[in-house]
Amino acid sequence: MAQPTQPLPRDVVAGLERGDKIEAIKRLREATGLVLAEAKAVVEQHPRMGTTAGVAADEVLQQVVAALQAGRLLEAIKLLRAHSGLGLKEAKNRVDALRRQVQASASPQGLAPGEVPRKGWLGRLLFAVLLAAVLAWLFLRG
Repeated sequence: MAQPTQPLPRDVVAGLERGDKIEAIKRLREATGLVLAEAKAVVEQHPRMGTTAGVAADEVLQQVVAALQAGRLLEAIKLLRAHSGLGLKEAKNRVDALRRQVQASASPQGLAPGEVPRKGWLGRLLFAVLLAAVLAWLFLRG
């Protein structure tokens, strides 16, 4: 197993600085031939792991979510690309997934913005009973 005190390849450190732990592990495995568990352990023990990269990643995520909530999809994709180094397609896919999560959390019933919840069967039943009562009253009255 590689020692965590050995210097990591530049692209691995760059992944850590961006807050992309998975990419850092992937790059470390490619560079050293380590198995997944060993590469994960080395990356997690590295001094740059969990420092400013994590904070920056959280800030970027908050900015992306804010852009999505404001309806600015392109801005969200640009922000993610600028701070993660992802390609256009990967950034769009991640932003789309994040947008679905944001919409689901904003609308727990799965309603689109501005959509009114439909009434259940109980409301329809009450309406039918009331209508039947009015019709019966009109029929018996006349």
